[in-house]
Amino acid sequence: MRNYFLSIAIICLGWTVKAQDSLKTIRLNEVVITGTKSEIPIEKSGKSIFKITRKDIESSPGKSVADLLNVTPGVQMDGNFGPIGTNISYFVRGASSKRTLILIDGMPFNDPSGINQTYDLRLLDLNQVESIEVLKGGLSTLYGTGAAAGVINITLRKPSSDSFSGNAKVGYGSFNTLTPSLSASGTSGDLTYLFTGSYKKTDGFSSAQDQLSTGNFDDDGFEGHNFLGKIDYRLSGAFDLGFTASVDDFETDFDGGAFSDGDNTSEYHQLRLGLSPKLKIGSGSLKGDIFYSMLDRLFNSPDFLDPTQRFINEYDANTIQADVVLDQNLSSIVKFIGGINYQDQSFSQPSIEETDFNSVDPYATFIYDQSGLNVQIGSRLNNHSEYGSKLVFNMNPSYLVTISSDTDLKLMGSYATSYITPSLFQLYGSFGNLALDPEESKSFELGSSIYSSRITFNIAYFRRNDEGLIDFRSLFDEGGNFIGGEYFNTSNEIKTQGFEADSKMKLGDNLGVSANYTYLATKEDVVLYRIPKHKYGVAISYDPAKYLNVAVRYTHTGERTQPFFNSTTFATEDLLTSAFDLVDLSAQYTFDRLTVSGAVNNVFDEEYTAIIGFNTIGRNYSVAVSVDF
Repeated sequence: MRNYFLSIAIICLGWTVKAQDSLKTIRLNEVVITGTKSEIPIEKSGKSIFKITRKDIESSPGKSVADLLNVTPGVQMDGNFGPIGTNISYFVRGASSKRTLILIDGMPFNDPSGINQTYDLRLLDLNQVESIEVLKGGLSTLYGTGAAAGVINITLRKPSSDSFSGNAKVGYGSFNTLTPSLSASGTSGDLTYLFTGSYKKTDGFSSAQDQLSTGNFDDDGFEGHNFLGKIDYRLSGAFDLGFTASVDDFETDFDGGAFSDGDNTSEYHQLRLGLSPKLKIGSGSLKGDIFYSMLDRLFNSPDFLDPTQRFINEYDANTIQADVVLDQNLSSIVKFIGGINYQDQSFSQPSIEETDFNSVDPYATFIYDQSGLNVQIGSRLNNHSEYGSKLVFNMNPSYLVTISSDTDLKLMGSYATSYITPSLFQLYGSFGNLALDPEESKSFELGSSIYSSRITFNIAYFRRNDEGLIDFRSLFDEGGNFIGGEYFNTSNEIKTQGFEADSKMKLGDNLGVSANYTYLATKEDVVLYRIPKHKYGVAISYDPAKYLNVAVRYTHTGERTQPFFNSTTFATEDLLTSAFDLVDLSAQYTFDRLTVSGAVNNVFDEEYTAIIGFNTIGRNYSVAVSVDF
């Protein structure tokens, strides 16, 4: 079966037959914003950007944000194969989570209380998401810290242009999983609004593997709530004011570790408030975004010394950020995008008093666009309250060539420098070091794309060097006793390279096929823990009848090296886990205002290892009924 699907993938990636005039063009209506902070056709972008649309989301019942990202070219997710409450990590082009920045409506979000300050994707409900753009390559010039290997820009739902519309949806699936949601939106004169709420509850299954098959390991359940409200008001023909508020929280059980059951729970509570004024100025605009984010994490576990007592550890984090962007055409061929960004992050926990740092970053990008040639040059000066200043820049030339009346070819390249700020914990925590410098990355990319009415095809070679890595070292006295430790910048360098290819084809009015392949390599493969060298997939979407869509997706994840602590030898070993293949099947029937959807994931009930010592999800199903009103 694996060879059969691989053959389909090769055919899909290589087929460039001439399109029929009767087919719709699939390229002209795809617009992206992540590469420039401004809407542009994807063929004008000098970066590799993969877009997950609302249609893709609606045709993926039972999936999460992490599930959809996992089938994106160049992306490997970790944790999404276990129970819903499992910690999620994301690896773009082989880089750790802290080298990929999460944006929500274009604004960076992370967890200041975490060691690596990464954003927890478990907090987001897919019902709130309009689209997801995955930009690969460094872009700290526009977005600052963390945007070294990629940027994942999650755009929230947009209000309806009707005076009032709503949707009620309820889903049910394996492990007694219940997912109801309700939304309402509309436009009344100069006012637009959107309100959505959702709930998710599941009994789950044991996260840890029961190595002795005792049957005593309990299920790890999950319960979460999400609310999103957006209001936009046009005060005049040139001035808009938007307000966003969201509350996301969940509670989940988790086990004691690999092959170890545990009576542990964690709670996450997040509040986001935002104000977004926008003023039209001539052929451009001046836009501001002011956001406040509060995140509380609480862990409840048996006390190690006295299991009859509970140990509670709480982390509180706050972020204030403001971004002012001027988007202005300087001439018919030159555009300026620039502004200033301010961020203030703080966190506290019982053993650490509240600590904070801030940064003030001016940045500017110039875009030259004429006769198919598009060149983007940008720079950013990061001014940090602790370590000082850091200058980064990027350059992205691309050239669009018309091959025929139906086909265009784009050639592109990019070079960018990026940085990752030390976290509050690394600076001020129990083992903090105020002398830390930011980690640095240099990324290079060459690629090409073909756009026609029948097919889009993208291929890219990339290389990234990560330097000044922050690591932890333990300190011991003369007797070999542990006396503490500290974080420090190492002299190590990680060099990662590879290539990726993806294609989408429309084979008639009712059949679509997509495929992708990613290859990764480093000089020291050990740094690619849990990341496959080879990964590929094929997806087929077919409309066998009016109102009905059926889709099947095959994903191959290659062999992966994983670290594992052997409790017998008290040493960490590198183990190689086998490749695995997953097939997912979904169907959706829409008639008038009613939509019925369902999915069977891991159709062949493949047994595989995602993380050593932990269970993975077998064959599972979900069904949902949605009504528009």
